[in-house]
Amino acid sequence: MPVTQQLIENERILLVTFTDPWTAKEMLQLFPESRKYYDAAERPLHLLIDVSGARLSMPGALRAREAPALKHPMGGEVVVVGAQSVVRLIGETVFKLARFERVCFFETYEEGLAFLRERIAEEARSER
Repeated sequence: MPVTQQLIENERILLVTFTDPWTAKEMLQLFPESRKYYDAAERPLHLLIDVSGARLSMPGALRAREAPALKHPMGGEVVVVGAQSVVRLIGETVFKLARFERVCFFETYEEGLAFLRERIAEEARSER
């Protein structure tokens, strides 16, 4: 599958991976399952988007602004990793259109995951 998602890190992070060639339809088909993850979350669910395998922009990519992660009350930070210049520009546009400010871009998966792990640790410290 060119667009996949899975819960990682004790179900605190939703990892979505894009691999070329992918379509907006494939992305949109994941939204109902994503919504179920957010509805079931008891603490913020962070989103890690890996686009290191996606070099092309796709028609309809701007529909990503409809993603549950950007509107759900349990939506946490969004981290995008591996975005080339065109993909990053599209991503930045999507987040601006969605008026979503809790987004960071990192070059590597490891950097993005480390950022989210620290955010989760901060949340755990504040819960005590």
